[in-house]
Amino acid sequence: MPESTLLQEHELVRNVAFGARVRTAITRVAREVLAEAPSTPGNPLRVALARGTLSPGDYTSPGRASVIAADPIISAAAAASPTPDDPQEAQKAITDEQILAAVRAAWNTMAGVSAYDLANQAG
Repeated sequence: MPESTLLQEHELVRNVAFGARVRTAITRVAREVLAEAPSTPGNPLRVALARGTLSPGDYTSPGRASVIAADPIISAAAAASPTPDDPQEAQKAITDEQILAAVRAAWNTMAGVSAYDLANQAG
């Protein structure tokens, strides 16, 4: 599956609609994280990110959209757009479900939870 070029991903990150969709998906996932059991691997860092996400200071910046735009599934969906060089059309080719899945997959990375943390968590 072809992925977007780096320039296409950069333009996607700058797209207002894509940024809004990612911020909303992050808010949804933050609510899920706050409902997780404390025994969830990486819980303290995951919860810290969730709390910070629910009290953002700026709704106009792209925020963490760059992390999501770099997700291989997101990048491939944008590249499959009939006009991948048009960020508005590229973001329309990405489903909400794909964005939510990418946010869930990237949550530990965004929270700073490492593979070492997960492997060595006292349970």
